[in-house]
Amino acid sequence: MNIIELRNVNKYYLKSKSPLKRFAAAVGRGRGDSFCALSGVDLSVAKGECVGIIGANGSGKSTLLRLLAGISAPDSGSLRVRGKISALLELGIGFNPEYTGIENVRLNALLNGEKYVREQEILSFAEIPKEFCGMPVKTYSSGMLMRLGFACTVFSDADIILIDEVLAVGDIAFQAKCFEHFNSLKTGGRTIIFVSHDVDAVRRLCSRAVWLDSGRVAADGSVLKVTSEYMRSSVMKGTGNSLNSGCINRYGSHIGSILSVSGFGSFALGEQIRVASEVCVPHGAENAGVSLAIKDKFGLDLLVFRTERPLKPGRSTVVFSFKNPLLSGEYLAAVGVENREEEPISYYEYIEGAGVIRSAAPDGVFGLITAPCEIEVDS
Repeated sequence: MNIIELRNVNKYYLKSKSPLKRFAAAVGRGRGDSFCALSGVDLSVAKGECVGIIGANGSGKSTLLRLLAGISAPDSGSLRVRGKISALLELGIGFNPEYTGIENVRLNALLNGEKYVREQEILSFAEIPKEFCGMPVKTYSSGMLMRLGFACTVFSDADIILIDEVLAVGDIAFQAKCFEHFNSLKTGGRTIIFVSHDVDAVRRLCSRAVWLDSGRVAADGSVLKVTSEYMRSSVMKGTGNSLNSGCINRYGSHIGSILSVSGFGSFALGEQIRVASEVCVPHGAENAGVSLAIKDKFGLDLLVFRTERPLKPGRSTVVFSFKNPLLSGEYLAAVGVENREEEPISYYEYIEGAGVIRSAAPDGVFGLITAPCEIEVDS
């Protein structure tokens, strides 16, 4: 049984500032000049799933979370949520700025109908200094407020956890702790809906992604496939997608610039790997370079190599040669012809999933990659 079900959900917002028109829309007497934030959205989420919601600004991500949280209702269609929800949709939302950190933790638990307030766990996880626990949260920094709100959300007995784009406020150590806690929640069977612009974060946390584009579901499926399609659309609007058999995605302004890629296969740890890419740099291309990225199964970059000098127009063969630092497993490779002098990066062609490297390491070696390291012991 699905814990979340949306069928043909539509949500409109009135553009007019006229109180009369807004009242008429509220009582169902016409929408007037309205904006469609969500259009015909169908979505089902099973219990225990972790789903990432991606999309550009204004695509309807936050609107979708507000509907799921019960803050607003769809104008048409059906929405059904089975289970208790805990949501962190905006920095400081639900907190009384005049109340202390401890008082807000207790108030939050009361409003959410919590049977047991995990006060010390929340404050400890949020890393709120003791001297601030008894101070009004209006004196907190944005980082402290975000950490407290996140801790209150995830340390609840809710069945469904909704997280909007808030983790960017925390430092890298706190983000790592959040992801570790997310994994424990998934293991415990919680359902997580995670909205983020950070594709790497979605790939790391989620097994499934939903891409919203102008209020509609543009893609729904495996996280690597959907995020790759989203990246192609974001980087090169309106370009072709001539996919080759076996690769995940292929995009750019000059499809066909990458003529061939070879050298993939099975390798032992420490064995030499030579990946050769034959490319044809378009005439008029500026600062064109070639890159090779080795990724894990979630699409996260582990190793990235790229040429140091721009290539001349015409055909070139670029060979990347390195000792295999990868521990046992399968790794995806991506090859790109790109201009990194532009922001964002301009891709003449990019192939994600251009090949697969299978690596074998001795038993008892852990991690994803290994690197030379000098270790000194002074007893």
